[in-house]
Amino acid sequence: GVFWVFFAGGGARAGQHDDPKVSDMSASVAGARENPIVSPMDQVKWPRLTHDNPGFGILGAIYRHQNPEDCNSAKYLVWRLPTSKNDARNIGALYSTIQVWLAYAYMTGRILVIDGTNWKLTDSRCEKRSPECYFRPVSACAPPINPTSKKYFKNSKKLHEEHTKKDIQVVEFEGAWWPMIATHPFQMSVPREDGTWQQIEAVCKPKAATDWSVAAMQYMWRPTTDSEILINDVLGKLQPSLKVDPERTIAMPVRASDKCFGHKIEKSAHGEEVCITLENYMEIADKIKARDPKVDTIIFTSESKKMVEDSKKYANQGKFKFVYNTVDIMQGTGSTNEDTLKLGGSRSLGIQSALISLHLQLRAKYFIVPYFPRRQRPYSSWLHAIGILSRSPDLTFTDETYLIDAHRHKFYSSKCSEVEIIDEHSKPNGFGPLA
Repeated sequence: GVFWVFFAGGGARAGQHDDPKVSDMSASVAGARENPIVSPMDQVKWPRLTHDNPGFGILGAIYRHQNPEDCNSAKYLVWRLPTSKNDARNIGALYSTIQVWLAYAYMTGRILVIDGTNWKLTDSRCEKRSPECYFRPVSACAPPINPTSKKYFKNSKKLHEEHTKKDIQVVEFEGAWWPMIATHPFQMSVPREDGTWQQIEAVCKPKAATDWSVAAMQYMWRPTTDSEILINDVLGKLQPSLKVDPERTIAMPVRASDKCFGHKIEKSAHGEEVCITLENYMEIADKIKARDPKVDTIIFTSESKKMVEDSKKYANQGKFKFVYNTVDIMQGTGSTNEDTLKLGGSRSLGIQSALISLHLQLRAKYFIVPYFPRRQRPYSSWLHAIGILSRSPDLTFTDETYLIDAHRHKFYSSKCSEVEIIDEHSKPNGFGPLA
């Protein structure tokens, strides 16, 4: 019951960006051309947004806000990544932060621009050396070289006090945190498919998979053309359409290694939680199968080689088919300080393999994620991102998905209300609590 995948190998608006070119992708591009993809399951499912097709709902409102027709008269909020050698920010933690800054930019009428030149998770394989190596720019606009006025902050409280000064054209901020007002409810005017607009109240809660978080993460993680080609190439070789029926599939992204209390991984950050054991994960999988007997497949990914190897004993039992991302370099830690990055070798390949795992996981119906009761979200921002994106019908392959809190055994349907997601004491949705 194990399936393996083998891997080979500006317009008129000011400041418009093109996709970065990654120098080592020629083999992948050639492979993609030689093996045309047929099934939607075997290619990236991530709708592209354009000025002619900007989308609807919160996602459409974000795109329109970030990509106005006139960049020159716009006001900007530039967020610069922290420069600390101990705060390199892996993609989960990075974009959990950026989604809050995006909310703050929207609330204050500014276009968010990311200065990613401090980011350490790229290498010579990418020219830009920023998150734009993997994701499309958060805006097609760029701040003017000579703005009418500009102010720089390193204290988020001070920024909050002065954010109402609309005469400042460019506000710059460098630091790890955000103004707390960014997590308060705010009003949005969102476009409907019938051409009308609707006024709604949105809220950005970094610890919960709110409607804003789902739309913001989907917007920010739009893959570049090169990233899409790479992922399509791998998915085309795996052919999940022949091996995975989403209605019968569990996503099991496991975060272990340095995330766990008591780990012995040198140079990594201290552990943050009591990690759920593989046996615990499989107990939940068994309970899902008891409720939904047709379930027979698990997509299993982890940064820990040991967890992947240990999972194979369950694959050999025959109850579930296991699908793995064998492109994953499984670096054995999620810590991204200077020491672990030196030990890890290629930085770009680590991100690329993680993104392939993400797209593979999105072909499931049930998503087991250890949401810790005290925090309402996983300690792992990466698992939180997968949980958030599992709620988007644009990215998944079933009419309804379920996010399962592995600590409290609660199901959250992708169709449940935002109140149920935010309130940790709400009654379970969908199947209800597992026995």
